[in-house]
Amino acid sequence: MRPLLAAYREAWKAAGHPGEGEVMLAFHMFCDVDGERARAFACPLIDAYLHSLVEAASDWLDGRTSKDYPGYEKVIEKLRQSRAADQIISGAAWVGSPCEIVDQIRRTQEAFGEYEHASLQVNFNMVPLQAALASMRLFAERVMPHFTGGR
Repeated sequence: MRPLLAAYREAWKAAGHPGEGEVMLAFHMFCDVDGERARAFACPLIDAYLHSLVEAASDWLDGRTSKDYPGYEKVIEKLRQSRAADQIISGAAWVGSPCEIVDQIRRTQEAFGEYEHASLQVNFNMVPLQAALASMRLFAERVMPHFTGGR
């Protein structure tokens, strides 16, 4: 990710735009006071979500390739092999206790480079509304202050 973000920022400047540009990355997120319980709850739902993406794309691909989407079949194959646990380890999903998620975010910042926005997917594969709301509240109260200066 780091080389891609650097290339984007370099292209942004080369095009004559002011500043550094802004980067938004998307993450699955589920926060619970108990990290093990968070993973036990969210991982099967993330896995089902990933499976549904592969299923939807597999019908489109059906062994074909497209000059408009070069390498798309490789992306789908990689997605087919991905699991929630892999997503958490790689930093693509923030799942755990507030302290664990703070650490996960810091690791993504170190590994990927700086990014300005995190788009959080909190209702993946039919997470019950009350569970999603509780997760978001806990994230807002116990994780966000580490990155917003308490604002």
